[in-house]
Amino acid sequence: MDMSEYKEIFRAESEEHLQQLNDSLLGLEQNPNDLEYINTMFRSAHTLKGMSATMGFNTISELTHEMENLMDMVRKSQVEVSNGLIDILFECLDTLEALVEAVDSGEEVDIAHLQATLTQAMEGNMPVEHIKNSVATSIDVIQNEIAKDIPDEGTKTQAELDTVIDNIELSDNEKQAMQEAVNDGNRVVSLKVILDESCVLKSARSTLVLINVSKMGDIIKCTPTEAELEDEKFDLDFTVIFATKSADDDIVGAIRKISEIKEVVPTTIAENSGVEEKQQETKAVDTEEKKSASAVKRSDAVKSIQSVRVNIERLDNLMNLVGELIINKIRLNQLASDLNAKDLDESLANLDRLTNEIQTEVMESRMVPIDQIFSRFPRMVRDLAKSEGKQINLIIEGKEIELDRTVLDEIGDPLVHLLRNAVDHGIESEEERKQLGKPVAGLVRLAASRQRNSVLIEVEDDGKGMEPGHLRDVAVKKGLLTREEVDKLSDNDALNLIFMPGFSGAKVVTDISGRGVGMDAVKTKIEALGGSVKISSVPGQGSIMKLQLPLTVAIIQSLMVTVSDETYAIPLGNVIRDVGIKASDIKTIEGKEVIMLRGEVLPLLRLHDILESSTEKEDKQNLIVVVVEKMGSNIGLVVDDLLGQQEVIIKTLDNKLLKNMKGFAGATILGDGSVSLILDIATLI
Repeated sequence: MDMSEYKEIFRAESEEHLQQLNDSLLGLEQNPNDLEYINTMFRSAHTLKGMSATMGFNTISELTHEMENLMDMVRKSQVEVSNGLIDILFECLDTLEALVEAVDSGEEVDIAHLQATLTQAMEGNMPVEHIKNSVATSIDVIQNEIAKDIPDEGTKTQAELDTVIDNIELSDNEKQAMQEAVNDGNRVVSLKVILDESCVLKSARSTLVLINVSKMGDIIKCTPTEAELEDEKFDLDFTVIFATKSADDDIVGAIRKISEIKEVVPTTIAENSGVEEKQQETKAVDTEEKKSASAVKRSDAVKSIQSVRVNIERLDNLMNLVGELIINKIRLNQLASDLNAKDLDESLANLDRLTNEIQTEVMESRMVPIDQIFSRFPRMVRDLAKSEGKQINLIIEGKEIELDRTVLDEIGDPLVHLLRNAVDHGIESEEERKQLGKPVAGLVRLAASRQRNSVLIEVEDDGKGMEPGHLRDVAVKKGLLTREEVDKLSDNDALNLIFMPGFSGAKVVTDISGRGVGMDAVKTKIEALGGSVKISSVPGQGSIMKLQLPLTVAIIQSLMVTVSDETYAIPLGNVIRDVGIKASDIKTIEGKEVIMLRGEVLPLLRLHDILESSTEKEDKQNLIVVVVEKMGSNIGLVVDDLLGQQEVIIKTLDNKLLKNMKGFAGATILGDGSVSLILDIATLI
């Protein structure tokens, strides 16, 4: 029987059971005596076993069966719940996740090593340090040991390789991965990558390198660790040890394609020429490599949502058609207004109602509970806290809030970064917290709430917070601003310095200003979605990052304005209010126009100047100002006229000359058929 048509259903249901296993295991770790978690896990594993056996996925079935046996012994009090047991079960989950993801590709994963570990655990021989061993040795130690024990030709037999591995301080998993790589005819390569001195986004470049390396083989070890690379805890060089069949020229060529790479140096640590020849003989018959379960590594990257009850591609197409329908509806309403035909007006009223209902239904069908993203974070925070030697209480609120699938896909990485910063740089060590009289366990809060036509996501911690004065010093030290410029900044503006590109650096990531690592990338991503980022912090008490996001990025409410003879749309999410002012009330401070509005100084910007319009409204005595928000501060935009609010369809600027232009989020088609540009407040001013 052909079961291929049921693969998508199997994957979707398997992911639900894996998430249930993950949540229950996290609960068991916090409450080892609550066996209800084990009962829940047992039921999920049993269901997953039956599903996989029916589909013919024997590896998944075998592994879940072994997990069932172990959990049954825990349930009968024959095996005690310990940190080692929790780690083993987490590795089983990671491996099952990899197996489920590989059902389409048919990639094999060897679980023999993991099955042996489960057997040991059931026999009471729990490994003391299992699975998540952090790398204790630096790359210099590894290279020194390699230099002493490996001859210049860089090749070793199996017996000789054992000796080399024993002399290098590697974890058991890394040794096992290297051993299996040689057995399978791979080379073990140490790849040193040096970034250019001018490189600003070091984490982005290192991530691209790791992605390219993973395409050529299996990564065994990375120094600094992937987490440290992401947080830019390195200077300009890092080393990746991986197993591959690719030639050095191919490796260098693939990495050289990445910009801002200064040097790439591959060094063969070991290879088994005998096994390699045998592999070459059977290459035509067997081209599938088996991936060791010990090398399965959980990624903190949040997965994109691939389906919302129906195929996403269909929903996207349907949304585009609804957008075209609304544009034509607006056009017909405009024509009806010009013709002043009563019968036509009545027909269009019905069309308007039906169109709005269709739009609402399509929008609702694209909405996905934010829990699909949030549910990934407890495990990530748990693993990070464990590697940092910290205790973290993660509180999640608002999991039922819904967002458009497109928005949800894009916010995963920024949230990962904010949570990692909160745990790694925000929460103090246990010793520091004891000295400060704080609870030993740090608090990290992730909360979502509905705010009219937007969603507010908050990432809060009760850690060390950020000191505005220190941030000013860092900005001056790194040459981003002069001392005179930073001294003029308010404390709130000083906190926003962390969003400046290039503000972060390896020398400050463990200090208070280390909270700014990569924050410019977070800000760019959120603002590209039409959202905003706000920050507040109290030194010694903690920080709060607030992300304001639109419910959808396809259709938005806008305030339509005119500047000269052109019509522009300002997203309503950026608009605070509109006011009329007298030109005589405008003052000048340091060459910049301002006005006092409700007791506060409001900077003014004339859109004529920003957009380089040819003419300005002749009557300059009475001006119209649209107050917008950017980075927590209000700014007044002087426009010629207000046309009112309107729902607009965002059309991306695909033209090569326009799509990278700052100041514009896209374009929309108005009722008269003309095109209006949508202003992007974040990049316009």
